[in-house]
Formats: sequence, C-alpha cells, structure tokens
Amino acid sequence: MLKMETKSQSTLPNALPSGNSSEELAGKRARLPPSNQDERRNSVDYISELPDAIILHIFSFMTTKDAVKTSVLSKRWRSTWTSNQYMSFSLPLGSILKSFITFVDSVLLRCTAIKAKRFLYDGPCFALIQSSLDRWLQFAIKHGVEEVSVNLRYLRYKDFLLPRILFCCTTLVNLHVSQCCFRVFGTVNWCLLKTLRIDYAKLNNDGMMRVLSGSPVLEFLELKSCVGVKHIMVESKSFRELVIDSHVFRGRASMLKISAPHLLKLRLLGNSRGGKFRLDEVSSLIEAELNFNMKIALDKVKARANLVKGLLKRLHHVMKLVMGSWCLQIELNAESVGHRIFAGEEFWNLVRGRIYQCLMHLKHVEIVDRGANLLAWEPVLSLLKFLLQNALWLDEIVINSTNSKSSQAFEPSPLLEVARILQSHPKCSPGPRSFLDILSKDVRLCKS
Repeated sequence: MLKMETKSQSTLPNALPSGNSSEELAGKRARLPPSNQDERRNSVDYISELPDAIILHIFSFMTTKDAVKTSVLSKRWRSTWTSNQYMSFSLPLGSILKSFITFVDSVLLRCTAIKAKRFLYDGPCFALIQSSLDRWLQFAIKHGVEEVSVNLRYLRYKDFLLPRILFCCTTLVNLHVSQCCFRVFGTVNWCLLKTLRIDYAKLNNDGMMRVLSGSPVLEFLELKSCVGVKHIMVESKSFRELVIDSHVFRGRASMLKISAPHLLKLRLLGNSRGGKFRLDEVSSLIEAELNFNMKIALDKVKARANLVKGLLKRLHHVMKLVMGSWCLQIELNAESVGHRIFAGEEFWNLVRGRIYQCLMHLKHVEIVDRGANLLAWEPVLSLLKFLLQNALWLDEIVINSTNSKSSQAFEPSPLLEVARILQSHPKCSPGPRSFLDILSKDVRLCKS
C-alpha cells in the first residue's frame, strides 16, 4: 500500500513523489527481455481508467484524510479527491488541534464539489475547535448536504450549540448529533429529513415540538440518554419507528408521554431511573419492544409492575412483542410482595383476565437476556407455557440470549433443555413447533 509522508496533518499533496531519473529508467528497460518490454508497453493502468462515478463511490467508504492520500496513485488521481462529496473528519485523542484545523480548512478551501452528500465529525469539542466546527457545518449546509453526523467526545450535555442555519437545511435527509446543545428557537424546516438520532442531549418540549412539526416526512427517531423532553407527539403518516434508549427522567414523578397514531414500531430500551412511560395514542403499532429496566426500592415494586401492566394494556393489539427480563421479573416480584410466593404458572393463570386482550392478538413473542443458567429460565418458562396454552394466534416464540452477559461463555445445553420442555408442553391448536438455532443462540418455536 502506498503511503505519503507529511510533516504535519495539514500538509496536502501537490506533486507526485520523485522517482528514478529518466536515464536510469531507460537503462532498466534496455536490460529487460523483449517479452517483458512488450508486456509493459501493452499494460493498462486500470486505476487511472476508472470512471469518476466509481472513484467517488470509493471515496464514500473512506475518511477524507485517506481520500487525500489517493493523490499519489496516478496523475489522474492527483486532484480527484477535491471533488469528493463525502467529508469525514476524525480527531483522535492526542492530536495537534491547530494542525487538524488547518488540514480541514485546506480541504474545504480546495473542494470543487458542487454538492456535499455527507459531513461527519467525530472528536472532542474543545474551545479552540468550536468556532471551526461551526464554520465547517455552515460550509456543508451551503453545499446542500444530505447527511450530517456530529459526535462530540469527552463532553456531556455541554457547550457546543448547533448553528441555527442547520435547522433550516432543506436538503437534510439524515441527522445524528451526540453531546450537542440542542436548542431550537425559531422555525425548523427539515422538509426531507427521514432519520433523526439525538444522543446525550438536553431537550425541551417546545424545541422538540418544533423539530417534529418541521419534519413532515420523518420515518425514524431515536433519543438516547436524553433529558428534558416530556412529550413526543408525531402526527406524520410517514413516521414508522421510535426508539427511546436509557431515557433520563427529571424527578421521580416525571413522565414521558408518547403519541404517534401512525407509528408502527416502538422500542423502549436501556437503563432508566425513575419516572414513567405513558402511551397515549399508538393505535397503528404492530411491533413493540419493552427491554428497559429501572433501579427500584422494595416499596416501589408494585408501582413499577403497574407501569409494565399499563404498557401491556396499550399494546394489546400488537402482532410482535419483545420483552426484556426486567419487565418479566418485576411482574412476579410485585405479586410476591406481602403475599405468599406464587409458582410461575399459577401467577400467569392469576393474571390471565388482565392480559386477555393481548393474548387474542399476539402473533410473535421474543424473550431476551436470560443467560446460560437453567434456573434463571424458570419465570420465563412459566410465561411461555402459559402462552402456548392461551395465545390462540401465536405464530412464533424467539428466546434470544445473544446480548446477555453470559453469552460470551455460551453453553447450548440450557437452551436445548428449554426447547425440549416447550416441545412437550400442551399447546393451543395448531400451536407452534420447536426449532433450535445453535449458531444464532436462539430457541425458536414456529408454526408448522
């Protein structure tokens, strides 16, 4: 692989590396056998023959720094990188900030691309780089950028304020911001935005409402470890998937309300401290995942169990339901507080009337994060046995331990035993059959 040596990161190539003199090359050719000389004369430089569209496609998989290095490949490639529409800059820890800033400024100064497809920045946001990052984003926006990703490291809910011009970028299709100050003061015009991911940000209801109302074709929204937002309301018919991961509630009595009448898939994930989730309008949902957990005191067990029950009631019409181990275990724990301990199957028969509507629509169930210890499967097995006997339209059960902490030392024997038990358990007619996939570490029960 060819490498270009530079004195600093800011140095850009402007000439090919020097080689042997013409006299030396001529002497070498003279010493070559005739057959080798013919092969050289007839050889094709396939790299130089590549069409511009292929070269630009190759650039889309590279960082800008690596794209610049391709200028040493041939005369044709010497300035091809300047038409690169994909800008990707990463600042590793320990780099010289001034050299990095000079390098990025030089790249953008020599850029000849009329349109920017992508702008990615991954690195810290120290005071020295904040004004530069703001300037780089403005350059990308003025060039009709379609995808923007700003991942700021070593900060949490901190200083970098996204430029106002970003909220009026009518060409934006995909946006991902992490650890930025997400303040929205005016109108948002993201008429083409389809995917929005916000990580580790301070939000507020008014700003979030402006963002969602200004994104008429939004299809996917993910909020990870965000704080401040209390209501997510999306009326758009294009909205398909919502992911809430490790939501940060302010105060024990705080609540996150979700209203999206056209939403098809909902995922509540991660560690959430305090607070509640409430589903107001999710009538179009066909798939839901409840795989979150909350650290709670003993006197709050029933309250958390009621939270899960309330969510299940609002999800009674979904065709696919994924439940994490915490949501399953909290139900059993709640019934045991202050009472005799119920056997697993006895508990589910006790609550059968409460979840009857859910059983009438349920077609797919996925259980996650159990581990390789067969004892840990007891509460799950009791639920699955109950479903096999009572969920008439159930097509498939998936038991997925891929993400569990014990999966690194995976032993198939507990899952094999689970499959054997479920295979022999009485089922609703026609009932699913068992299928074990060792490679994916799943137990699947599917209809024949």
